Amino acid sequence: MAERAPTNAEIVRALEAVVALMEIRGDEHYRVLAYTRAAESVANHSGSVAALDDPKSLPHVGGTTSQFIADLVEGRMPPVLDELMEEIPRSLVEVTRLPGVGPRTAGRLWKELGVTSVEEVAALDPEEIGKLKGFGKKSAEKIVAAAERYDATERRLLLDDATAIGEALLAFVRSHPSTDRADLAGSLRRGKETIGDLDLVAASTDPAALSDAFAGADFVREVVAHGPSKVSIKVDGPRRSPDDLVDVDLRIVRPEAYGTLLHHFTGSQAHNIVLRERAVKRGINISEYGLASEATGGEPEPVATEEELYERLGLSYIPPELREDAGELRAAENGTLPDLIETGDIRGDLHVHTNYSDGKGTIRSMAEAAIELGYEYLVFCDHSQSLRVANGLSPERLARKLREVREADEEYDEIRLFCGSEVDILKDGSLDYEDALLAELDFVVASVHTSFGVGEKAMTERIRRAMNNEHVRTIAHPTGRVLNRRDPYEVDVQALIAEARATNTALELNAYPDRLDLKAEHARAAVEAGVKLTIDTDAHDESALGFMRFGVAQARRAWVEKGNVINTLPLREFEAYLKAGK
Repeated sequence: MAERAPTNAEIVRALEAVVALMEIRGDEHYRVLAYTRAAESVANHSGSVAALDDPKSLPHVGGTTSQFIADLVEGRMPPVLDELMEEIPRSLVEVTRLPGVGPRTAGRLWKELGVTSVEEVAALDPEEIGKLKGFGKKSAEKIVAAAERYDATERRLLLDDATAIGEALLAFVRSHPSTDRADLAGSLRRGKETIGDLDLVAASTDPAALSDAFAGADFVREVVAHGPSKVSIKVDGPRRSPDDLVDVDLRIVRPEAYGTLLHHFTGSQAHNIVLRERAVKRGINISEYGLASEATGGEPEPVATEEELYERLGLSYIPPELREDAGELRAAENGTLPDLIETGDIRGDLHVHTNYSDGKGTIRSMAEAAIELGYEYLVFCDHSQSLRVANGLSPERLARKLREVREADEEYDEIRLFCGSEVDILKDGSLDYEDALLAELDFVVASVHTSFGVGEKAMTERIRRAMNNEHVRTIAHPTGRVLNRRDPYEVDVQALIAEARATNTALELNAYPDRLDLKAEHARAAVEAGVKLTIDTDAHDESALGFMRFGVAQARRAWVEKGNVINTLPLREFEAYLKAGK
């Protein structure tokens, strides 16, 4: 099997591993900076770095880092990485990913306590860390708690990674001549925030041939089980390292039995249990093989579609995203299931970044990408001045950006361009720009990026104060979580929902796959309280505009309908919404 060229993301991770190991070792700043800048340059490159004739054509990539990239592309271990891993346990890189633990802290845990892995951090008594200079009891407890849950989160795929892998596998299955139907199943089909493993279901006229083809495909790294009706394999995960493999199950049936199999392996388990209980009361037994009753002599009768399955049980069809035993059966029985929002309902994106702050795209390149998606409007919301790490805009730079957005808006007939800002909510709840400047903007998104540890009461009051500003239209990523990396900050979400309703402030459902913030339970509570949502990508480049599908999937899990979301408004109605103010 031919060795595949590394993706940009894999090259970035290797460069970042060198950065982390150098910082642990205490290398000079200029050496660390060279690899840091190279990683940023690779991340910003729109094409395949592996396809470049010379990596030195990238900004900030010199001779040393160029050779490093070339080694990776040609399948060699770069000497500097080999040297660092000889000296420093590679597993310490994982330790640096724990919330509150950077390279220097990881280095101290290694040098002073002999810790070399996340598992060893989890086994520590917090008092051992607390005895080290510069550590307190609370910070030590947080580090150990983060390590304890690391394996359960870090090993789970984010929705975009799971979707990319799953859809590639699905395309292979659907391309086989014997395949009649095939779908993704499991938690990925239900749009869960993170995915543990992948399930596929196929209907085939020649199950054995499809099974053999799947087990023998180039993407297979290990065959765990192989039979005519089920294949279990391991494939590369997003990091494509030996310890980053994803479990995949393919189940194959004849076309006439497809419906119950797809339903069974879509789940959730809780939904399937309550559905089985309902069926038993009707004298029917549900299994993955079909429906059995006295009328069938106790033998499972195949069911070809999920729609037929639900109809036989006296229910409306329940979309996969709702199958969590959260009232969906009652709603299906009563005919009150929501008319769920779809990606095609979205008319614009209200929170995207450009190269004015920490984005990669320009105003015009982002606009043209939005036009390709069929959007009617786009709102540019670069960071405000205090967030220097994200190249936040001074008032003078914001004024220049405002002029450029107005000029670009005149150039495009297909789309309206608006100038906004993602304004930081400062520690005391005030905003990062004066009201007079905010009044000049079309749309203001407010968010928290610093001082996460102020406590629930202070954080709640901080955001509530921002909501009471007449210019703030939505609160971005309201709980601040980063999936697999950072827990939400302490905040009373129910109090935020109440304040959002009182102040006519929307709450954002951030579609970026590592955020998906609000989570589904909070988004559902918000719409039930009458609060409007915005579903925004927080895109920092053109491709990230495509993350909208993940935000919509999260919204569907929250029972959200088109009318609950501001950016489903047609352009003229959206303009009227802006003009009306709060």
